[in-house]
Amino acid sequence: MADYLAVGIDPRLTTICLQSALPALAELSALYMNIVTVARVERNPTVKNEIAQKGFARSLPVGFLAYPISQAADITAFKAELVPVGDDQLPMIEQTNEIVHKMNSLTGEPVLRHCKALLSEVSRLPGVDGNAKMSKSLGNTLTLSATEEEIHHAVSAMYTDPTHLRVSDPGHVEGNVVFTYLDAFHSDKARVAEMKSPLSARRAGRSPV
Repeated sequence: MADYLAVGIDPRLTTICLQSALPALAELSALYMNIVTVARVERNPTVKNEIAQKGFARSLPVGFLAYPISQAADITAFKAELVPVGDDQLPMIEQTNEIVHKMNSLTGEPVLRHCKALLSEVSRLPGVDGNAKMSKSLGNTLTLSATEEEIHHAVSAMYTDPTHLRVSDPGHVEGNVVFTYLDAFHSDKARVAEMKSPLSARRAGRSPV
């Protein structure tokens, strides 16, 4: 709840609920599972990537495989038409709309609404370890509730440039997590651009940035 308030969600305008306290969502998920095939869920690139990351192989929990269907229930139950997501969640939005189309076809009426993804300027942040996705399960996050000490520790250990072995080596901006975060959050874009210059990147190495 504190994180929601910290990012500006106003409880006077937004209903905040506990998913597990709404049994109708589980019931809706079970209904959707009867119109979505296993093959379709397995083709979802986000699901495929996370299966590989977690090393599930064929020891895949059914609940994990079905979570895109649960997400579709979360979206459609509240008639959401604009859903804020990272770009890795676009396949989930696509699958939700497939479910909407199927249900509307079965009922012969537009009982569910199609939705669109709302992407920010920075549609995905990499993990502090350089992984393409920040994830609590991977332990590579910077949380809103982190203490100053925790943030300092995480930033100090950030993945930067694996080719920069000596101070004299040229630096690289591409793939440098520190610069990705500076692009996203630093208010002085001119200063960030200055740090990205070849000379500044070479001087910066790992720690000053």
